[in-house]
Amino acid sequence: MASLAPADYHTPSTYPTTMKAWIHNSTGPPDKVLSLSHDIPTPDPSVGEEVLVKISHAALNPGGSIMMQICPMMFRAKPAIPEMDFAGTVVQIGPNVAESRNLKAGAEVFGSVLVGSHIRAGKGSLAEFVVVSAENVCLKPENMSFEEAAGLPVAGCTALALVHAAKLQEGMKVLINGASGGIGSMAVQMAKVAVGKSGKIVAICSKPNVEMVKGLGADEVIDYQEHSPVHKFLATEFKNDKFDVVMDAFGVQEVFHNCEGYLKPGKAYVSVGPAMPTYSMGAILYSIGQMASNFLWPRFLGGPNRPYVQFAATATREEMERLANMVRDGKLKVPIDSCWEMEDALKAYERITSRRARGKVIVNI
Repeated sequence: MASLAPADYHTPSTYPTTMKAWIHNSTGPPDKVLSLSHDIPTPDPSVGEEVLVKISHAALNPGGSIMMQICPMMFRAKPAIPEMDFAGTVVQIGPNVAESRNLKAGAEVFGSVLVGSHIRAGKGSLAEFVVVSAENVCLKPENMSFEEAAGLPVAGCTALALVHAAKLQEGMKVLINGASGGIGSMAVQMAKVAVGKSGKIVAICSKPNVEMVKGLGADEVIDYQEHSPVHKFLATEFKNDKFDVVMDAFGVQEVFHNCEGYLKPGKAYVSVGPAMPTYSMGAILYSIGQMASNFLWPRFLGGPNRPYVQFAATATREEMERLANMVRDGKLKVPIDSCWEMEDALKAYERITSRRARGKVIVNI
């Protein structure tokens, strides 16, 4: 293998013609459909504004498992490489990449494969190399490791969207459910900055994660296992001092259905969407039904008299640069649950599908 340090697109790099990657040619759970291949053709930045990145680390997201298990292969390129988030080093750039982006060979970056390219072109981040548009990568902050940067794009952008939808202001009292997961752990940090010292962040997680969540900025942390069912505890504990907004980074229906007991009248319940009981087509349909119910369930039939807000988020360059600046300013960090070697990616999937990860699950490519 020759050097991986080209000058630019016009001085082509001598990188390997094939690469190692996890692939699948059928739909199903990771342990049933994934295989590790050592001879996948290395992609080439043949389009003007593309960059070739040698991946250092990749992050797993629930969305990656969902697409692997329910998206019919008739709509996907084969073989398909799973996952989208990554961090690594630029190897080669296309001729039309703007110099102002500083995406020269050797630049350390993080980014995410667009969902469309992930499905239609089979691109993914569980591979040694990936080609993406220059608009889908950002320079990695110097005070952040590759491992941490890989976990930033999708979860970080979703946390940003959650905070934006909540319309947080200084002095607000906020309840955050699912505070120890990849999204929730970043949302806690962002929310604390937004509400300031005069505001209050109350977070919900399991007992093993209480101290971690406190360390992220939560003023009070509730162990939902100790106080089960947690919605009854909330209604008792906060009936005289209700929240200005509820941010649900996990999607627990019981917390929404009973939120009148602890959420001020007219204030919003902002959610990433109902949690799926399993990763299957049936579970997707069930989740869609629950989402529709949340929007349409009328008060006179027992629905909660609080507005329900749900959103969709993607990892855009603008939002990723906002995240990078937060990291540079010391206002955001990416909690890492675990980091697995590439050969152990199936174990990493076991961890993320357990729904017990505290922070991001990462694969060392």
